[in-house]
Amino acid sequence: MKKFLVIFILIFCFLGFSCVSTNQGTGIGSTNETGTDSKDIVTKQETPPPKWILDEGRLALFPDSLYISQIAYGNTAQESMEKAGANISGYIKSSVASSTSSSYFYNKSENDFTESRQLQTAIQISADNNLYKLEYTNPYYYEDSGVYVCVAFINREQAFNFVKPKLEKARTQFPQAYYRALENTSVLDKIIGIKNAQELLPDFYEVYDFARAMLPDKAKIYEETDLLASESLVKLKELSGTLIRIEGIGNTDLLEKSGVITELANQFSKMGYVVGDFPESNCIAVVEVKAVITQTRETFETYPEIYIRITEDGSEKISYAKKLSKVAGFDKETVIRRTNLALVNEVKTSFVEECF
Repeated sequence: MKKFLVIFILIFCFLGFSCVSTNQGTGIGSTNETGTDSKDIVTKQETPPPKWILDEGRLALFPDSLYISQIAYGNTAQESMEKAGANISGYIKSSVASSTSSSYFYNKSENDFTESRQLQTAIQISADNNLYKLEYTNPYYYEDSGVYVCVAFINREQAFNFVKPKLEKARTQFPQAYYRALENTSVLDKIIGIKNAQELLPDFYEVYDFARAMLPDKAKIYEETDLLASESLVKLKELSGTLIRIEGIGNTDLLEKSGVITELANQFSKMGYVVGDFPESNCIAVVEVKAVITQTRETFETYPEIYIRITEDGSEKISYAKKLSKVAGFDKETVIRRTNLALVNEVKTSFVEECF
């Protein structure tokens, strides 16, 4: 009887173990009735959308008092970031345009800074420039629509502090240089001094409007610098109304044919001077050009020279002397034509840039 009971218990345990094995065969990693791996039909867990996707959540994370933020969508993560950055740039431009316009600022040309007064909307602000401390959220991918979404943002305080040194430099140094220039008794010295002072302004106006867009209240202290810069333009225009007479010396025939006097008068007029043969003029520009043409075996060549001296009440204020690069040609007429072009270009570019 005992032997029969042991055999019965062993048979029962064997049958129970077999049932358990059969049930476990339908779990992950096993093969189901259709012959496919069950892990292939498990629903993939999606990452929940970040809070900043909705405007309410974005403004909660990036409150307008502390940040400038913009959202954008794109077919790729990079595209969503680029569009968000562009939206930031557009927002700053519109913000600046709607505020009180700067009375004066610089536009950068290829060779130098040139003074200009334009509409505020013409200001160029590069949103992807490191100057503006632009940051991004990690782009989020919408599987259903197949697009990426991203938020670009700028911390107002950090961005303002980043550009502040350029503002402070002009705020402290420009007024000193400007008022020092006005102390001169000579008109030309005043003009030269004001223009030297204005060399401090390009960096200021590169960031001034951006700073106003970031923290308008903190940027108010720089309005005085902006207004003084505007005043300097008005003062410069008043002073440039000075009468100036141009006189030629040396080979006057070469001088007249070269077109140097005509170009010099044109440049003075552009700067606001009244140019003419005025006996009462206190300012006189004395001009001389030299161009000795020599002939070699195959070509003609010369090294043109130009000298310009500007005096006021008999006192020399500006002295300019330059020996130009060699001008050559296969005939004398070609050399003369090229020499004249080189001399005129020298007045138009180097002389004005270095002296004014």
